Amino acid sequence: MKRLKNSGLLILILLLTQACAPDEYYRVRIRIPRRAEIQLAEFEGIVITDFLTKSEFEDFDLSKELKEYFAGELEVELNESVQRENIEVSDEESFEDQEFWKTLPIEMQKSVIFSGTAEYSQETRKALISKDKDQFEDPFPSQERLATRKFYTLQMNIRIINSETGEVTYSQDFKESKSYTNPNQTAYFALFDLAYLVKEKLFREIMGGERFQQRYLLHY
Repeated sequence: MKRLKNSGLLILILLLTQACAPDEYYRVRIRIPRRAEIQLAEFEGIVITDFLTKSEFEDFDLSKELKEYFAGELEVELNESVQRENIEVSDEESFEDQEFWKTLPIEMQKSVIFSGTAEYSQETRKALISKDKDQFEDPFPSQERLATRKFYTLQMNIRIINSETGEVTYSQDFKESKSYTNPNQTAYFALFDLAYLVKEKLFREIMGGERFQQRYLLHY
């Protein structure tokens, strides 16, 4: 008799659990605030220097192009001028030399300095590409063709330095790659496609803002 009672209780619990189970769920995207890594408003000025480059191109100066690009994007985003300085570092160890950064001839004493390293590479790859035929096309096997694609990769380490202390307050690696089917795509124009991707990630980190995350809502 006791066993029958326990069995009945177990069945009742299972029925209640089934009745309370959600019928379905909804996926929603919500905005999550992101904390800014650097409080740029605390500084009087913004400075950007040359980048330590690990690759060279005949058609353009990689350091100069990146410096101008990021300086312009910072000016648009922050609505203030960015001081450009022709300052080169000889090696990566120089970024940790606090005295070097503290003694730079900067207009504003309390400034934030953008600097870092950059490496840009290009590669041409060939691959066999075949197209699946529809049932109404001719019955002969489709012919494979040799397609050429250009791949470009931009690797950067962005460092943000406090000019008063000479300390590196932010350091982050970025790597972006992109392929092009156009055989005439040049390294110069591809550079700005990749620099844009780096800029988007960098600005989200150092300036905060919002990011989207996926959540599930249960419907009973």
